[in-house]
Amino acid sequence: MNYMYKLIVACISVSILFSSNVFAVKKDSGLLNSQIAYVVDVDSGTVLTDRNSNSVSSIASISKLMASIVVLESGQSLAEPVKIENEDIARQSTARWRLQVGTEISRQRTLRIGLMSSENRAINALARTYPGGKDAFVEAMNQKADALGMAHTHFVEPTGLSPQNVSTARDLVLLLQESMRHPLIQEFTTTEKFEVLDGIHTPQPFVNTNPIVRNDLMNVLVQKTGYIAAAGRCLVMEAKIKGRNIAMVFLRSKTKNARFSDALAVKRSLESLN
Repeated sequence: MNYMYKLIVACISVSILFSSNVFAVKKDSGLLNSQIAYVVDVDSGTVLTDRNSNSVSSIASISKLMASIVVLESGQSLAEPVKIENEDIARQSTARWRLQVGTEISRQRTLRIGLMSSENRAINALARTYPGGKDAFVEAMNQKADALGMAHTHFVEPTGLSPQNVSTARDLVLLLQESMRHPLIQEFTTTEKFEVLDGIHTPQPFVNTNPIVRNDLMNVLVQKTGYIAAAGRCLVMEAKIKGRNIAMVFLRSKTKNARFSDALAVKRSLESLN
């Protein structure tokens, strides 16, 4: 009887641990920084952290994951050249790295820069050169969201610069899983750096927006960062931790590094479990 009692208590303790909304940081990092946090063990479907996962929020450049899916499922040649035009300039953006107008590289390289370095001109050029143009491209993004069951997601443009691009953390886990089906999205979002050489301009260097990727701090499978004022600092990521695929969504982080700190706190806590 004593053995059975201990077994029941142990099972209850494990259940509480994995359902707690402060799981993954309670041991050694205090509370999570992000106002919205959702962490899921994809292999088992177990929710490890849930903070406001149904809240609708602007998602900034997380939108580019959906844009990349539309590009890859369009059937357009990835080898076809895409030229950056004046109309691709995202004038509301303050991003440091920008493809120079007149740069002409393959659709595949354009997509790599758009995902890896969150380059708005690259994504706008991909949308502009989509069959039917940018309006058709955004419609395809919304249709794909509907097909994936992302009931609280809506896009009005491809880059995420509009605060009207919205979703929930639960919906974004669905987007992560769809992104995982595309090896190029996995590759491009986890590329550390890339230099654009078009034979006309001086070399244009780009780096990944995620320091976890740049510094190889985690086995990241796919990821995307984002920021606009309405969305705060955002991060979606799937990583392999202790042999498990763990999906993480952090939205509305107030400081630049808070979302990355949250992700590393999840990693530490999972690795500390027996």
